[in-house]
Amino acid sequence: MLATMGDSREEAARVFVALATASACAVTACGTMPGFATAPMARAPEIADNQSRCKLAANHENPLVTEWPAPEKANLEARLREGSIVVSYTGCTLKMLPRCHVKGEYQWRRTTTSSDTVEIHNADELYAKMPLGAITLEGELQRSGRLAVQTTVAGQFKLAEFDPTNFPRDAECVGATHVIGALTVGAFKLRSGGTAKVSGQVGAGGVGGGASSSSEETVMREAGAPARCEASTDAAPHPECASPIQMFLQPLPANIVDRGPAGTVKAKFLPVRPGQDWEVTVGDRKMCSTPCERWVDPAMPYSLKYDPGILQRNEIVEVPDLRPFAFHERIEVRPTPRNNGELIGGILLTTFGGIGVVTGTVLTSVGAGKSDGTTMRNAGLITLASGLLLLAPGIWMVVDSKGFVKITPMAAQSPWPGGEGTKP
Repeated sequence: MLATMGDSREEAARVFVALATASACAVTACGTMPGFATAPMARAPEIADNQSRCKLAANHENPLVTEWPAPEKANLEARLREGSIVVSYTGCTLKMLPRCHVKGEYQWRRTTTSSDTVEIHNADELYAKMPLGAITLEGELQRSGRLAVQTTVAGQFKLAEFDPTNFPRDAECVGATHVIGALTVGAFKLRSGGTAKVSGQVGAGGVGGGASSSSEETVMREAGAPARCEASTDAAPHPECASPIQMFLQPLPANIVDRGPAGTVKAKFLPVRPGQDWEVTVGDRKMCSTPCERWVDPAMPYSLKYDPGILQRNEIVEVPDLRPFAFHERIEVRPTPRNNGELIGGILLTTFGGIGVVTGTVLTSVGAGKSDGTTMRNAGLITLASGLLLLAPGIWMVVDSKGFVKITPMAAQSPWPGGEGTKP
């Protein structure tokens, strides 16, 4: 009996210790015990360093293009003869839009021949100095420890007669962010390696001696002959000193960069009341929550809806037809919700006014049918007039209490003629 009680106590103690240990592991994330499953720990999503570097590189509007492959450079040189080169630039990528034709031409300007060397030793320098080729060159930089670009410039092609006000609005120009304002040309060499690395000193028996290693410098890409750059003239660069070296990008105006598909208008839906989540809907589909901006089809019907909770009635403000305002391209939609106080007051006035009109009508009719009904008839007329005085403003208040929408051009806050919206 005693042995049985002792075994039971020992078994209970072992279970207690196992449970305590499992609890401690769940809190401190220790290793999984046999027979116990622990939930995996949540991890915050990691953002790649390259993504943030590319965002910083987007502010660098004078990128080198020496690392471009030969076919892309040849395409760039050919495009110089066709007019303004419109591009989509996001920091680490640049895409030419050859079918986006904008007035302008590139004129050659010879400059004093000059040489320069850009050295890169880490990824931050790579993304800052050569963002367009950073992703492809990062592996070579890690391997060799150094990249160097030696350039010789003879002049530049500069954009003239470019007019952004006549920028076309078509599918070929969607995504445009910049135009190449100038392009320097010349000769260059892109090298990797060439840095010395000392490994340590070890001699016989572990004393004395020395050993060192250095990475060999290799030419990755090159174009043109620097010695020929002096032969460039005012008419044109020398054929062996005409390779694209560096772009000078000119940002397009914001109203060109931010363009929607043809036939759409950008609508900025403003909040109805502070602290309330109003939804912008198209039919039964939610589009966004105020405040928000969207390129929308002006022919579609839009509404603003608010759900205050279970025991209250939903509020809806209908947006008027946007087609009369679509020629402004960017508009503000400023809703005004239903005025509940005015609605209640209008209902009360309409109710009492209606009672007065009915009562006055009855008294007037009865008094008019009696020979001695002058007093009743006069009372009826007074009651009828009082009822009408209450009924008219009551009806107006009920109608006026409904929400309405004011539509104005986004660039100008004052509404244009007839642009103050309509009350539903």
